[in-house]
Amino acid sequence: MRIVFTELKSDVEEIKETFRDDEVIIYDRPLNGRELINAARGAEILSVFIYSRVTEEIIDALPDLRLIITRSVGFDHIAAKYALSKGLTVCHIPDYGSHVVAEHVFALLLAVARKIPAADTYVKERKKFDFEQFLGLELKGKTLGVVGTGKIGAAVMSIASGFGMKIVAYDVYENKSLQAKYGFPYLTLEELLSTSDFVTLHIPLTPSTYHLINKDTIAKMKKGSILINASRGGVVDSQALKDALESGHLWGAGIDVLEDEMHPERDVLLDTPNIIITPHSAFYTRETLQRIVQTTIETIKSYKKGNPINKIPLEYLQ
Repeated sequence: MRIVFTELKSDVEEIKETFRDDEVIIYDRPLNGRELINAARGAEILSVFIYSRVTEEIIDALPDLRLIITRSVGFDHIAAKYALSKGLTVCHIPDYGSHVVAEHVFALLLAVARKIPAADTYVKERKKFDFEQFLGLELKGKTLGVVGTGKIGAAVMSIASGFGMKIVAYDVYENKSLQAKYGFPYLTLEELLSTSDFVTLHIPLTPSTYHLINKDTIAKMKKGSILINASRGGVVDSQALKDALESGHLWGAGIDVLEDEMHPERDVLLDTPNIIITPHSAFYTRETLQRIVQTTIETIKSYKKGNPINKIPLEYLQ
């Protein structure tokens, strides 16, 4: 069986040894368009990461392809609905450690609320120890609005409860057991935005969530609130966020994703004040990489046995 991996830099030898009876081709960088077609020609299994886009054209050009597995939770870089209509199986990594993204969310939130990067730069560059310009915000007793109450959203709530925060949530699919555990109310999106001191996004990028946070919805957010986005860049309208930060309507923002991460130099947020940007690194720990590889191996093995696990959730394709 021919198996092609893109963007694989860790645990390469383990992959090769595990599938030593197969033809395994590994690229340590993203492949797109004609380059991906040429690399995956004849492959039955294609394993990609977030920067290798599997389009309808690519699917049509690879008639031997039977399984696409992305080594990520999100799968908006794959024409998944089209692939399924062609009889392909599409899998993802449903949970490589929700806590690790939740930890990064709070790293961003604390960094924005307490102006940590600016304070660090000020002390090191100016050799001064003045605190007056770094007045911050407390987390205890404040309201955290969690948009998306899946595994990552639940992990965020766990940390938030430790900080003594009030929690409110919005999700199309309400999780009653989670609600009972943390005692939060489900609100409409408008209610959540208008009552939250901090808003954090944990939803997939779909046609219905594209620019969910836009000029109109940001206008409904509390003045002086903070937005955190560690989901997908396309969920937020970058220009609308820039305008809200420059006008002072929002205190600040912390984001781990951009609308076009292949061309970050084009994003208007890079020269925007009061925003902290990390390079899609919320997931990126040594332990996470190991879990991703192990889950990928288990998924491929299950496919080869005729009973694939970790199929993408069909409700997100509606």
